Amino acid sequence: MILFQWIGIPLLALLALVTVAAAVRRQLTWSAAVAWTLLWTAAAAAIAVPDATMSLAHLLGIDRGADLVFYCAILAMFAGFFVVFVRFRRMEQQLTRIVRQLALRDASDSAPRGSDPPQRP
Repeated sequence: MILFQWIGIPLLALLALVTVAAAVRRQLTWSAAVAWTLLWTAAAAAIAVPDATMSLAHLLGIDRGADLVFYCAILAMFAGFFVVFVRFRRMEQQLTRIVRQLALRDASDSAPRGSDPPQRP
């Protein structure tokens, strides 16, 4: 085993344990915990058996296993950015809707019927 394997595999095992602990404490959903744990396990397997990534890369028409890992990481980041973007937009729309409702409610509560709105200096 090389030094990177001695460092990387225990670190990934620790991350997997922290992920499961977060799910137990309900800081993370179980589906998210399973997804993260699978990611940590796949990374540990790639570090433990680097020839496996090379074999899979050749099967997919890629020359090196490191390139396969890099391409997968790029695709995962693009997917993650897209999901975050969609959630951010949805949250922004919800916030706009809430602020609009509060503004309309406050305006109707503070102005008596049939009178002009108060003038500001």
